[in-house]
Amino acid sequence: MIDKNLIEKKLRRIEDFLRELDAVQVASFDEFKADVIRKRFIERNIELSIEQMVDTCKHIVSALNLREPETYSECFEILKEGNVITEEVAGTYQSMVRFRNILIHAYEGVDDSITYGIYKTRLEDFRKFISSIREFLKEK
Repeated sequence: MIDKNLIEKKLRRIEDFLRELDAVQVASFDEFKADVIRKRFIERNIELSIEQMVDTCKHIVSALNLREPETYSECFEILKEGNVITEEVAGTYQSMVRFRNILIHAYEGVDDSITYGIYKTRLEDFRKFISSIREFLKEK
């Protein structure tokens, strides 16, 4: 059974992280690279947002008794198979998980241009996730 309160708590945490990211003002890529503290803050909030997405995904997969994911990325593939999310966004969310892995494990360093690009142009992906999960929960 899906614990809607738990899921909503996770979605609100993502919204909190997004509000914090929205409050940070970085005018240019050069400014982003130069300000290590803000750069790390942005990286961490993106990482934490993705982790909340993964936790949400794992809970829904388990509650719906779908097949067990072998990786965090596969979890979103399973949500797609279960018609919880669309194929279009599943690929986006899988890419987000791969980026999270880079942030956490720092495979050969983190490409600042990717982090900056996500911060400037891809935060809406988190909002789409929140909306799609809330829509799904309305049906349950």
